[in-house]
Amino acid sequence: MMGRQSNQVWSEGTFSVLKREHKLKKIKKRGIHKATEECLLSVTALNLKRLVKAV
Repeated sequence: MMGRQSNQVWSEGTFSVLKREHKLKKIKKRGIHKATEECLLSVTALNLKRLVKAV
């Protein structure tokens, strides 16, 4: 139970960063495939930023 709670808190922080810093409050592309692509690109950018910060 405790592990699930901490994962949920961690993911909420990630979503707030994506909404705030990567402008994902509203998806700009139309269609499920393009919207998925936009989200994946934003998550990739966030992960690259975290990787650079960690190194």
